[in-house]
Amino acid sequence: MAHIYISIVSHGNDDDIINNYNLKEINSLNNVTVIIRDNLSSQKLKKYCAENHFEYNASDPILGFGANNNINFEVASKLGMSKTDWFVLFNPDLDISAVMIHKLSDSLANFSSQIFAINLFFDDKFSRMEHSLRRFPTFFSFFNILKGKSFTEAYDKTDLADGSSVDWAAASFLVFQAELYEKLNGFDEDYFMYFEDVDLCYRANQFYSQNVVYLSNVKAIHEGAYKNRKLFSKHFRWYFSSLLRFLFKSTFETKR
Repeated sequence: MAHIYISIVSHGNDDDIINNYNLKEINSLNNVTVIIRDNLSSQKLKKYCAENHFEYNASDPILGFGANNNINFEVASKLGMSKTDWFVLFNPDLDISAVMIHKLSDSLANFSSQIFAINLFFDDKFSRMEHSLRRFPTFFSFFNILKGKSFTEAYDKTDLADGSSVDWAAASFLVFQAELYEKLNGFDEDYFMYFEDVDLCYRANQFYSQNVVYLSNVKAIHEGAYKNRKLFSKHFRWYFSSLLRFLFKSTFETKR
């Protein structure tokens, strides 16, 4: 059975991780290793990870989301991750049961794809779906804003069958086979925050013909802060600059 390495990056998310009891149960599974990357070097989180046998690492510089996950990929590789193992991007504010991780493991074996997304919800009753599956944006997507719509067009999950292909999915929970992540050299670290997941899925599609496969029956809860929606906040500035970077990069860079 392929091993699953879960990568979590904490930007002061100590309580989210410490209070996530499902995560402790997941970490005890035989085919799962949870790696915590602490971007703020919290002694509280370090102590908790040591007591509960999570793989913990930290450093002084404040890094972006992509750079931190790339470091966790290196940690997983040193722990023995093989090319056929799975590297899972996992937000600290996400909650998924060990039962669903078992279902994920079984589902991954049923498809030939090397990149997967699951069904995210806002509530524990799985009644309010998160619009976490979207189409690649282009410069024409600016017209969506004029129409009062979201810049990136979301798929209607109710129209998608299990195993459907989508353009990209949010990195709040995104699964890569280690071989593909390595070929892509992981995240483009020039994105500090936002659109790095779009870019990663886009390069997987363009360079290796790998589409994101949607696993509708694997469900999780994602709190989601959406700080980028506050106009003129630093998160909005990061969002907009990352958006422009992606648009220029995807439009003008040629295929390998």
